[in-house]
Amino acid sequence: MTVGNTEAKRRGKGWWVLAGAVALGLLLWAFYPMAGASGSGGTDAAPAAGAGSSDAGSAGGRSGTEAAAEYTIYPAGTGAEGQQTLPEGQQLAEYRVEDGVKVFELTALPVKWSVGEKEYEAWTFNGTVPGPQIRVKEGDRVRIIVKNRLPEPTAVHWHGLAVPNKMDGVPMVTQDPIPPGGEFVYEFVAEPAGTHMYHTHFNTMKQKGLGLYGTFIVEPKDPEPWKYDKDYSLMIADGRLGFVINGKSFPHTVPIKLKAGETARFRLMNVGDQVHPMHLHGAEFTIIAKDGQPLPRPMKANTLDLMPGDTYDVLVSFDRPGTWVWHCHVISHVEDAQGNMMGLIQVLQVEP
Repeated sequence: MTVGNTEAKRRGKGWWVLAGAVALGLLLWAFYPMAGASGSGGTDAAPAAGAGSSDAGSAGGRSGTEAAAEYTIYPAGTGAEGQQTLPEGQQLAEYRVEDGVKVFELTALPVKWSVGEKEYEAWTFNGTVPGPQIRVKEGDRVRIIVKNRLPEPTAVHWHGLAVPNKMDGVPMVTQDPIPPGGEFVYEFVAEPAGTHMYHTHFNTMKQKGLGLYGTFIVEPKDPEPWKYDKDYSLMIADGRLGFVINGKSFPHTVPIKLKAGETARFRLMNVGDQVHPMHLHGAEFTIIAKDGQPLPRPMKANTLDLMPGDTYDVLVSFDRPGTWVWHCHVISHVEDAQGNMMGLIQVLQVEP
């Protein structure tokens, strides 16, 4: 009798465990669908797929194979309002000189932005994602006038730069937020030398995810020991615009053209909220600096874990011509549920 009761209890417990597992599975399926992953988790996030939408995967009801054939064509232009044209991978911020001070203007404003084949509202500095690259010399005095044309307050943090406390851009701590229609003047000496960033620091998850960030390069006063032919900046992000490199999702990322044997410097920056292990096909790279600081002993690698907020400088030289890729090795950041390539993929076209 005792044995029978024990067996019955065990069977009953088994059914409860099974029912609980099924319920948990349904719950996980509801909250974590196997789709192209938006990158931010926000309910109104723009999808991260290369075609810019979750319906890119289904492609109007066609099979996954047919969808992949349509949506992995490369390169794919957009031609939409807000598309950047980047000379040598950069768009430099203009400035004027007043009494020896380099004066820049950044206007935070919403624009229509094409990540892939669809347009979304992005929040930008001067109308592009990322914003224009501020490039100055170590020791330059800079004045940056930030105008807010957004529907909510904002502020700007100078990530990696040694600025006075009141210029740090942290609202409610070092300054009042910049109200809609208002402006704030930041002024400091540009140091240290290296690869840095600027980004919003108000309602940061939303505003940064919508594209409110840019690169800030401080060239050193003294010559560097590194020799290279080209200089590129790759700003990697995830958020409401999805998984993007310089504001675009593959196959709409802007291809980079190199020649076999020449050396290119790449400034890799992760302005997103997730870790992105960036893996290069076709060559190794040499890591020469982290967070703007030169490494005492450069090292070679083919994959580099970019933590949120990281910047790295690497040198790349290809000896084999071809079309090579540099991509995040978190597969959900580069592939949707139908197998379509999308997101964090940068193509390098190496000519003989």
